[in-house]
Amino acid sequence: MSEEREDVLLLDVPTAGDYLSVLPTATAAVATRLGFSLDAIEDLRAAVNAAVTLLLPESGRGRAPRRRAGEDSLHCRLEVRDEVLQIVLSRPKGDPLPEQGNYQWQVLRALTDEVESDIEGALSTIRIRQRRPSSETDAETEAYRIR
Repeated sequence: MSEEREDVLLLDVPTAGDYLSVLPTATAAVATRLGFSLDAIEDLRAAVNAAVTLLLPESGRGRAPRRRAGEDSLHCRLEVRDEVLQIVLSRPKGDPLPEQGNYQWQVLRALTDEVESDIEGALSTIRIRQRRPSSETDAETEAYRIR
């Protein structure tokens, strides 16, 4: 039986643009702690921004009026596992997610190891998985690998 260590960071962020910048920043902080290369960290920041763009309707991206607590928020779950960093972003179901061929989906797939999306119950969810570097040497090698 594997004793896989899992740390979890949960964030609920209002969908106002001023607050959304917390998500890529938190992702970068966790990735830095895990030994990801600078290039990989920037890729994860861009991937989180692309996922947020996919999840939020146009009206949610600008400055929004004050809302009551818990209303219209974006949920983020950063899961640190032995071999992977998983970022789960979800929002209450509203507009359908854009088509899979959309530019933001292409960006998301190009920058990450694995991406999934689903709509379950009242939530639309995007899951991003990125393999963790096993050492600093691997992190530097990974930055220069041709895919």
